[in-house]
Amino acid sequence: MKKIKVNLGDRSYDILTGAGAAAELPRVVKGLSFAGPIVVITDKAVMKKTARITAPVFRQLPNEVLRVVVPQSERAKSLKVFQNTVYEISSRTRTHCPLIVAVGGGVVGDLAGFIAATYRRGVPLVQIPTTLLAQVDSAIGGKTAIDLPEAKNLVGAFYQPRAVLMDPKFLKSLPRSQVRNGMAEVIKYAVIGNRRFFDFLENNIGEIMSLKTDRIERVVYECAAIKARIVERDERDTKGIRIALNFGHTLGHAVEAASGYSGRYSHGEAVAIGMILAGEIAVRLDMFSETDLERMKNLIRKVGFPARIRGVSVKDIMNSYGYDKKFMSGVNRFVLPRKIGSVEIIEDIPVLLLRTVLRKYT
Repeated sequence: MKKIKVNLGDRSYDILTGAGAAAELPRVVKGLSFAGPIVVITDKAVMKKTARITAPVFRQLPNEVLRVVVPQSERAKSLKVFQNTVYEISSRTRTHCPLIVAVGGGVVGDLAGFIAATYRRGVPLVQIPTTLLAQVDSAIGGKTAIDLPEAKNLVGAFYQPRAVLMDPKFLKSLPRSQVRNGMAEVIKYAVIGNRRFFDFLENNIGEIMSLKTDRIERVVYECAAIKARIVERDERDTKGIRIALNFGHTLGHAVEAASGYSGRYSHGEAVAIGMILAGEIAVRLDMFSETDLERMKNLIRKVGFPARIRGVSVKDIMNSYGYDKKFMSGVNRFVLPRKIGSVEIIEDIPVLLLRTVLRKYT
C-alpha cells in the first residue's frame, strides 16, 4: 500500500492506495478522535457489491454505523435527493455530529461531499471510492457538487476529506463499461501532465482494461499523484492551475447536459468526446499537432469510446455549454493541449470555430 500526502496546511490529508486500503478506516477514525455516529452514504448496487469488503471493516468500528441509501446514477445529484438525504441524516443522528463516509462512485462522492460541506456548516468526511473514475479523479481534491437541470455541478463547495482510501479490490466487481468510464479520466491525466504515463497507457492498455493488479495499481497511483500536486498548488481553482483538470470537460459536460443526463452518454464517454473536440480545436489554432491528436484518438478508440456524437444536436450542446463554470465575465475558457503532457488555458475561442468542430464530430 502506498500513501500520497495532499499538503494543504490544516486541511492536509492522506490518500492510501493499494490492497487493504479500505481496512484502514478504523485507524483513520481513531486518528480523528471521533466518537460520534458514522453515516455511510452509498447506493443499493454498491452496498450489495462491496459488502464482502466493507462489512468486516464497519464491524470493527466502535461507533454507531448508519447506512443511508441514495438513488443510483447522476439523478442522485439533485436538489431533491440532497434535501431528502440531509433530512434522513438529521432525523437519525439528531443531536450528534456525524462523520460521513462516502462509499461509491463519483456521484455518491459528490453528493456525500456536498452534504458534509453544508450539513451543520461542515462535518468530517472520508471518501472510499469504489469505481475507477472515482479513484483516479473525483474522490481527490475537495470539489463537491450537485446538478441543476441546466448543467452539471452548478451548486457546490470546496471541502476536503479527512482521508481517501482507494482499494483496488473494489474494481474487480465493476462491469467493463465502468472500467472504460474511468479510463477517460486516466487518459486526461496523461495528456495534461505526463507524456511517459501516456506511453505506458498505449503499451499496456489491454492489461490495464483487464485490471491486472500491478498495472491498475500504477494507474491509480499515477493519477492520484498528479492530481494531488495540482490541488496543492491551486486548492480553490483561483490561480489558473487547477483548471487544467477540466481538459475535455467543457464540451463533454455540455454533451451530457444536452442529452438530459439520460444515460445516452456516460461521464467517461462525454469526457472522451470532449478531449477529442478540444484536441481538434487546438489543431485548428495551430497549437497541437495532428500526430498527437491521432495518438490521443487512437488510445480513446482502443478503450472503446465513441469518437463521434450521436443523438444530440449542435444547438442543444451550445445551449448547455453556455452554463459552463469556466466562463469569466462572459468570455469562454478552454483547456487545450500543446502536446501530450502539456496543456494551456485559452480564452475567447470564436463561437464559429466551436460550431464548426462540433458539426464535424456530430
